[in-house]
Amino acid sequence: MSAAVMFRSLRPSPELLLLVLLFLPAVVAVTSASPEESDGDLSCVCVKTISSGIHPKHITSLEVIKAGRHCAVPQLLATLKNGRKVCLDRQAPLYKKVIRKILES
Repeated sequence: MSAAVMFRSLRPSPELLLLVLLFLPAVVAVTSASPEESDGDLSCVCVKTISSGIHPKHITSLEVIKAGRHCAVPQLLATLKNGRKVCLDRQAPLYKKVIRKILES
């Protein structure tokens, strides 16, 4: 078998070329991301927040996640006595009081 015949049989199909062209922008975007962006999860932890219904006596710990490139707003993550983690609305009056008391102590 000659080299020309072997090369023709290895020629990619038009569908394969189209598929490669469709995925090329995604590959470029992933590989050109800066190292700081690829170190962590770049999304908000709190997609949905609770503004009432969780009494402060059920909260064992609070974690404040500052706003940054990963998420535009600060997030308030509460761990309850039963181990469940919930996101609290930091603008709710009850949770503003809780935050104020924690900061005062």
